[in-house]
Amino acid sequence: MSVYVSKNGKVSLAIGEQPKDALLFAPAKKSSVQLLNEDLSAWKISNTLIQERFAKATQRQ
Repeated sequence: MSVYVSKNGKVSLAIGEQPKDALLFAPAKKSSVQLLNEDLSAWKISNTLIQERFAKATQRQ
């Protein structure tokens, strides 16, 4: 698995020692499409909960 580093806004393959302020990351074993689909489904669930709770909170009694 490759490890990448983000330094000064540029992403490159991490080779050797890296400075302490560098952001190191490794890609997930999932494809970008899978990650986007998971994010979208989580957003839909969260949005539905927010709408339901807002509707309950604003009901007149």
